[in-house]
Amino acid sequence: MTNDAIVSLFDHLCNEARNAMHATFGLMEFRPERATGRTWQTCLDASRSSADRLLRTIDDTRELVSGNQPGAGAAEKIDFALCVAETATLLNLAARDSGAKLGIECLDEPLRIRQNRPALEQLLARILKLALTLAREGEVHTSVSADGKDRLRLDIVPPQADVARQLTEWLNADPDQLEFDEAQIGPMVAALVAGRRLRALGGCAELTSRCGTGIGLAIFLPREAAGLEEQSLSFPAAGKEPLQVLVAEDCDESYALTELLLPNECVDRARDGVEAIAKVKQRRFDVVLMDIHMPGITGYESISAIRDWETISGQARTPLVVLSSDDIATQTRCAAQAGCSGFLRKPVRSSDLVDLLETLRATRDRIV
Repeated sequence: MTNDAIVSLFDHLCNEARNAMHATFGLMEFRPERATGRTWQTCLDASRSSADRLLRTIDDTRELVSGNQPGAGAAEKIDFALCVAETATLLNLAARDSGAKLGIECLDEPLRIRQNRPALEQLLARILKLALTLAREGEVHTSVSADGKDRLRLDIVPPQADVARQLTEWLNADPDQLEFDEAQIGPMVAALVAGRRLRALGGCAELTSRCGTGIGLAIFLPREAAGLEEQSLSFPAAGKEPLQVLVAEDCDESYALTELLLPNECVDRARDGVEAIAKVKQRRFDVVLMDIHMPGITGYESISAIRDWETISGQARTPLVVLSSDDIATQTRCAAQAGCSGFLRKPVRSSDLVDLLETLRATRDRIV
């Protein structure tokens, strides 16, 4: 079997798994009246976390098999120290019931770096979360500093030296030479992907030892990332009450769930990209929720075609939001190329979808 065939199988597996999880967890939020209280919510949160881990491992394995480097994306000036502190704080909040925490050594002055913000934040979150997961308990100390005039440094010191050694080994490992441990397959694959993304940003990872702090892991990143252009995405919005929503979705279960989540909106359906293009040309929608993996042309190709038609015909731009199983990095890159307004990843939380529509509604009300 060729590598392309294997990647195609992973694409199919990921899409089918996310559609199934999307429908299942969406319906679970419409819990029966007897399933109330803390026990139900705890079970739902635990099940969603387990599903997220499974889906993340599928995504990571696909990225390793494909051999594709993440896109560079748009660059901007970022306070690296603040970015690390914010990421660590969010991870601590998310892991408030676990035994391990991130200790953050704050700086009085900013450390400027020019990088793609989403790519940098995703990398930091992935590495710091891995450190928490492997440490299990105690404080994982983090600090940032300048390493000469051209590099910045993030030190991560777990309470156990073996954690630093293990994480450094995985970040620098060649997947073809690594013997996979079934008990830790998820963290291993996540670290391999993180290492690849780190190198794509021009960085590296080293095992370090400092007096007074112990054995740790140092992440080095260049202050100036080459080959990145300034770019920004807009989020247009328009429409009247109730919102006219077009859902381009070939999966019956996913479409049925979207209808349930949007009981107060006027929801129409397109079963593929060609039908979505035709419906947008026929009448005005306040927002289009576009699945990506549909028969015929892809969702991204449909979005590009709609944008081309709007430009040629002089039509106002319709908010086009991707609702997809693709990973966030892929969605971000393709969003910029195709011209979509935003994206939500399956399985979608009902609150995220409602928040997106409320943003559209609030913008509309200010215009009207």
